[in-house]
Amino acid sequence: MSQAKDLYELLSASRDATEDEIKKAFRQQARKFHPDNKETGNEELFKEINQAYEILSDPEKRAIYDQYGLGGLRSTFGNSEVFDFGDLSDLFSQFFGGATRTRRSTGPERGADIRYELEISFLEAVKGCTTQITIQPLEDCGLCKGTGAKPGSQLKTCKTCNGIGEVKRVSESFFGHVTQITTCPSCNGVGKMVEQPCTECNGKGQKRTKKPVDVKVPCGVDDGARLRWGGKGEAGRQGGPPGDLYVIINVKEDETFSRNGQDIIIQQKVSFSQAALGGNIKVPSVDGEKTLMIPSGAQTGAVLKIPGLGIPKINNMARRGDQLIEIIIETPTKLSPEEKKIFEQLASLQDEKGKKKYGFFN
Repeated sequence: MSQAKDLYELLSASRDATEDEIKKAFRQQARKFHPDNKETGNEELFKEINQAYEILSDPEKRAIYDQYGLGGLRSTFGNSEVFDFGDLSDLFSQFFGGATRTRRSTGPERGADIRYELEISFLEAVKGCTTQITIQPLEDCGLCKGTGAKPGSQLKTCKTCNGIGEVKRVSESFFGHVTQITTCPSCNGVGKMVEQPCTECNGKGQKRTKKPVDVKVPCGVDDGARLRWGGKGEAGRQGGPPGDLYVIINVKEDETFSRNGQDIIIQQKVSFSQAALGGNIKVPSVDGEKTLMIPSGAQTGAVLKIPGLGIPKINNMARRGDQLIEIIIETPTKLSPEEKKIFEQLASLQDEKGKKKYGFFN
């Protein structure tokens, strides 16, 4: 709405108009500029009239508007709250006694989707796996073939809606009669009723069953991945197609391995001597133990890499990330007499080395 337009002028109401006078003016303007009015209809102006009434019919908003204008309203409520008056299509029907319609389709209906959460190990996520799950979908009743009627019985016309599948309800509003059309509650919009319900499904036409499904999890899936199997969901109604099965992957945390994108990360403890001297050590990987070369002088926090031992691309074991190994130098807590003597000798040598380096003498 343009800030230059005066809300009272939009409603053709005076600034000292009462609440009832505001309502009356609003009704007159709404009828005049409703888009269905062939002579004076104006959809844009009709929306602005509704906005004006939303503000002027609220005592708090009207008081702020009278003193500070639209800018004051936006500062106080925010633009979305100032003009929060719902769906205009509902207002259209209320103003002129139109019919609002909420009806479920009586034709074929697609079956509902099924969601299943599957927990797998870290290794299964890397390598992929095949497992069997059990779902409980709604299936067409085997006895009545989905009709809900006892075999040999017939369907009869619904008495509530006379076979139409919908019912009308007329109510009064200050704009006149309002007609609401809804799905028939007795036949659920079908227009027919079961004369004798099926004894197997109690007339529902469908039963919940247990059904095993083989699920193939591709290599490289991540936690939270969603896998879809089309047509594995619940059966449709009235000949509609079945829904889909969605399997949500939950990857269990691993004590050794963690993931960062396509890379696998582990922490590897090494001794003082291994870090100082370097050499080959064995480290775990998802492909078994592998040899890692520790460079001499390695420090805590250093990250080494074994290429091609990480997470594969989805369904492609040939394209893998790397395994990253974070070095953690392990400080011994208990020393044997021999080890203690060696560390003392090392400390003495390092002390002498430091004195020579920095020019310290006794």
